[in-house]
Amino acid sequence: MKILMVFQSSPYPTDLGPSKRNTPFLLENQKRHEVSVLSFGTPEEEKGFRETYGKNCKHIRFINNHRPRLLNLLLRIWNMLTGHNSSRWLYDTRMQAALDEMVLKEKFDLIHCCTPLFGYYRLPETIPLVGDAHNVAYDFFLRTYQQAKFGFGKLYLWLDYLHMKREEAAVSRRFDVLLATTEIDKAKFQQLLPEKRVVVIPNGVDASFFQQQHVDEVPKTMVFAGLMSYPPNAQGAAYFLDQIFPLIRKREPTAKVTIVGAYPPKSLLRYADENITITGWVDDVRPYFARAQVFVIPLLVGGGIRGKALEAMAMKRPIVSTRIGCEGIALAHEESALFADTPEEFAEAVLRLFADADLRARLTAKAYQNVLEGYSWEANGRALDRVYHSLLNNRRPA
Repeated sequence: MKILMVFQSSPYPTDLGPSKRNTPFLLENQKRHEVSVLSFGTPEEEKGFRETYGKNCKHIRFINNHRPRLLNLLLRIWNMLTGHNSSRWLYDTRMQAALDEMVLKEKFDLIHCCTPLFGYYRLPETIPLVGDAHNVAYDFFLRTYQQAKFGFGKLYLWLDYLHMKREEAAVSRRFDVLLATTEIDKAKFQQLLPEKRVVVIPNGVDASFFQQQHVDEVPKTMVFAGLMSYPPNAQGAAYFLDQIFPLIRKREPTAKVTIVGAYPPKSLLRYADENITITGWVDDVRPYFARAQVFVIPLLVGGGIRGKALEAMAMKRPIVSTRIGCEGIALAHEESALFADTPEEFAEAVLRLFADADLRARLTAKAYQNVLEGYSWEANGRALDRVYHSLLNNRRPA
């Protein structure tokens, strides 16, 4: 099968949120099909992609959409004034021209778009279209609005949410099938688009990659990981450091936490002290996971499946999370993780794990079993292939 995969950000490097799902699907498709790639990305990202994955791709085309921050801000304002959601930044006439050119040159059997927001583009109606929804965007915008403080920013987020709900429905209709990461997201899509076929394929993890490292666990330590330029991660880290960590330090003055992730904002860097480490980008998260006694997920906003939770499960790190932080993942309170939605409950859960080695062992054993049974990229790749073949069979004349 000839497949064109269209990416909203470069599949290389794999340290960004979208690439943690997109790249494994690319690799699974390369096992079975002839794959071409069209992606946004810088020249450096394109070079790295070609060197790492390019030999198994038929065609590769990258569009550099890197813009100065001021221009991005002005574009957001323009989108708002013209009645569009801020995600409209994804539309680029150069990407449209490249898509048209690639479809004209090659007879693709199927196009896999790594976000339904590529429905902003003029997509060919004669080719089966798959839209992979990492989350339900309008629901994410609603949750972000609900967490915002009152003022102009909250009004902006409310308008952004309204535009998103309308536009997400419109662009998603253009796809033959939508992929969702959880049953929760599937239900939300079907409420928005009752007639649309939605298939759940969860995120996965390569458990062998996260086998125990030769690093000693450090007592009374915690880690939180994620791309810190992604607002929910930075917000969650600040919430933890502002409201939860002081409660932990009051009972355990030697407690330490490490915040791992690229592009931390200046507002987060100011928290750093002898007990708080903000690493910025690291080339390998595994040693940080291995040293930590507890993995914390203090998210207040989210959607889809958080890859960081699956990685912690594969690394056998006990998890303390808000319920939204592990939403849609096979984790149960007191069975495979501890859930806490107030600062006091969160701090108490961390302190319990510090003090109880048996509890840590019991939670991690069950979580590890869950990740092996339900979150294999190989199994997800086979499920994706079944979706592809069902689309082609439906398109063929009787």
